[in-house]
Amino acid sequence: MVLDQFIPSMIILLVTFLLIVLFNFLFKKRNIFSRDKIIQQMIFVVILVTGLLFVIFSLPIDIENKNLILTFVSIVIGAIIAFSSTTFVANAMAGIMLRLIHPFRVGDFIKADETFGRVTEIYFLHTQIQSMDRDLITIPNMTLVSKPLKTIRSSGTIIKVTVSLGYDISRKKIETSLLKAAETTGLDNPFVHIEKLGDFSVTYKVGGLLKNVEGLITARSDFKKNVMDALHDSDIEIVSPTFMNQRVFSEDYVCMPPKETAAEKMKNKEPEPRVMTEEIVFDKAILAQMLDRIYTTADGLAPRRKEIEEKLKEIGDEALKEKLKDQLNLLAQREEEIRPAIQALRDFPDITALPDDQHDVYVRSLIETEKDITLLSNRHMDIERKTDTALEKQQ
Repeated sequence: MVLDQFIPSMIILLVTFLLIVLFNFLFKKRNIFSRDKIIQQMIFVVILVTGLLFVIFSLPIDIENKNLILTFVSIVIGAIIAFSSTTFVANAMAGIMLRLIHPFRVGDFIKADETFGRVTEIYFLHTQIQSMDRDLITIPNMTLVSKPLKTIRSSGTIIKVTVSLGYDISRKKIETSLLKAAETTGLDNPFVHIEKLGDFSVTYKVGGLLKNVEGLITARSDFKKNVMDALHDSDIEIVSPTFMNQRVFSEDYVCMPPKETAAEKMKNKEPEPRVMTEEIVFDKAILAQMLDRIYTTADGLAPRRKEIEEKLKEIGDEALKEKLKDQLNLLAQREEEIRPAIQALRDFPDITALPDDQHDVYVRSLIETEKDITLLSNRHMDIERKTDTALEKQQ
């Protein structure tokens, strides 16, 4: 029968489909390349292209017709590449380049082509970030490799404030006030630079190292507040020397808010309400970063245990060795208990497309899982420290 001749092609199509389903299962359920979306997409492309070629070669037609079909497919693919070479291929190659150089990770702050935000996902053709307006922005990967890319390191970044003040104010007094503002903000290694000696004013720049980049936006705002408060507390007016006001004032008038009386200070003793803007603006990026942190920590627990087990073999104190082994076994059991919760997180939809009715459930599960996995990691660290201490005493 004619249909029998197409059985090999149908089998190849079925195998291709099963391979796609299998790899999709491995990616979602077994955490393979869970943080490398680019590699996942490349594997799917390779499977599809390979399956298509094998289907063509298995068709029950003569070699000339197969060559004709292959030529036609090559022309079509070539035409697609030619018409989309500046977009598809360029972004695909840029995606591979980003995978190799790894300039940023999920959760990092980046700025590219005047677009600033936190990374939520890194795909084969594009990267998705969440802007300061809480919007999700798609940036072609070609943009990230062809234009200057600014990545704020997780270890900290410099934040600064620039202010122009008159020549009639003591430089030392200004620097003391500005450094006080930087210290109040919690910045490390604060500094004050003179940026410009203008015709009417001096431009000062005060800055310092902010180690907690999670609160970058709030810290920048707080820094400006503290600069203003510190200068006012030092009786330094923040106004251009060329300032003119149509109202008539006495010559000794100072443009600053009046100082609070003791009664007003007692009345305003309650702290100002503090809102972490980042938790509202970058909610998707924060969740994506937490998820990445959970996967990274969970993947590292088993290798850490094996390393500790190897170290335990060198301990001469049998009682201590058995005690640490028991603790390590309890941690392994606890890891198995946490594993279903991690799997449940993988079973949820894409974090950037999470339905509203599942958002609260997902967030609660994410927070609880991160707390459990962090506690487990800390206990591994404690056993590792005890093991190293015992080995040092033996030497």
